Amino acid sequence: MPLEVGAQAAPIAAAPAVPRSTGRAWAVTAMLVALALVNWADKAVLGLVAVPLMEDLNINASQYGLLASSIYFLFSLSAVVAGFLANKRSMKWLLFIMVAIWSISQFSIWLAPGFLVILLSRIILGLGEGPSAGLSFHTATQWFRDHERTMPIALQNVGAFGGIAVAAPVLTWIISNHDWHWAFFAVGVAGLVWMAIWYFVGKDGPYTGGAKSAELSGSIFDGGGRVPYRTLLLSRTYIGTVCVGFAAYWALAIVSAWLPAFLRQAQGYSAQGASTIVMAVSLTAIFFLLSQAFVTRKLMENGVSSKVARGYMAAGSVTLAGVFVIISTQMAPGAVQIVALCIGFGLGLVTFTTGATLLSEFLPVLQRGAALGIYVAIITSAGVVCPTVFGWIVDAAGGGQGYTQAFIVSGILVLLGGLAGFLLIDPGREAKQLGKLLTADSASKIA
Repeated sequence: MPLEVGAQAAPIAAAPAVPRSTGRAWAVTAMLVALALVNWADKAVLGLVAVPLMEDLNINASQYGLLASSIYFLFSLSAVVAGFLANKRSMKWLLFIMVAIWSISQFSIWLAPGFLVILLSRIILGLGEGPSAGLSFHTATQWFRDHERTMPIALQNVGAFGGIAVAAPVLTWIISNHDWHWAFFAVGVAGLVWMAIWYFVGKDGPYTGGAKSAELSGSIFDGGGRVPYRTLLLSRTYIGTVCVGFAAYWALAIVSAWLPAFLRQAQGYSAQGASTIVMAVSLTAIFFLLSQAFVTRKLMENGVSSKVARGYMAAGSVTLAGVFVIISTQMAPGAVQIVALCIGFGLGLVTFTTGATLLSEFLPVLQRGAALGIYVAIITSAGVVCPTVFGWIVDAAGGGQGYTQAFIVSGILVLLGGLAGFLLIDPGREAKQLGKLLTADSASKIA
């Protein structure tokens, strides 16, 4: 039966029931959520130890910014390389190896907590963690059809911000009652525990490419066709989704690297008070993620286009986030400012759910791992630039004024990324255009 390209995700009119284990699909999803939790606990730990670390190692804001940025030095490269490997290799073992790399790096900081060791260990940590988001999203798309993918991917992002929410109080307790380098030991152990469970639970899903896979999932994009990578990566929706994602990741880099230090040094909060606010930001992000996933699914069930339900949701959230980040700089410390910070740094992060689902609508499955890896590589490059630039601004302007200027610059950048998404994102258009190429490619192979 020929495959017909539809308006949004190239559905097949009457796809048969998917011969998969629903229990296994959700067990894998649960492990991906746990992976995201461990992943972001790993990232958040440096921000939580920022003040005692700077005091013990006698380093300034710019040097700390270098440490915070170092995790991203190989992050993008490893995300791209692993993305291409994901087109041909087992997702189970790629994720297993990835976690082994990053867990080992955390133990080195615990054993020898010096500036150079931390710098090198964070670089290796980034090598292991770079592919995490792209591979996790790709793994989820192997187990769920297009219209089912929003919630599994949203839950992974819930795990990410849950990692920050859980890490903030737990690691702060470890830092206060033991020493800051023991926090790195704790997150290293968490990675090893995840690996042990994943060995038994992890498995590749049924939608891994081929004609049968396309029929089962209901989308030509889950079949065996390919299109030139240049066509995929230069599509307006891909570029727009990258702009939105880069802006959101810039905000996330501030949360994980600089928000605790800002709250303590510029706003006068205690270590426990700062960790509570960071936890509140993460919980706000989780609330928005779940709300967005529910609303998006309902909108699409009622016939609203993906451009609106997913694209405008992502772009609009990031645009508003930028506005609230700027507004927060004009407020005195207190409850109102905390609310503005929670909205500013929590609202825009919903794009990490909508971005992956938007792209999966028109990325052929045999190229999806690589294309998502490149997407992750580009947006996470914000993590290279943001902490260092933020530190430069703080040192140049000095004190609270430096933090204010850094927040304003960041808010403007986030806002502009959201506006770019409004102008560029339209997955239905890309699905139609790329679907024609896939259909032509299939016809030429048959001929």
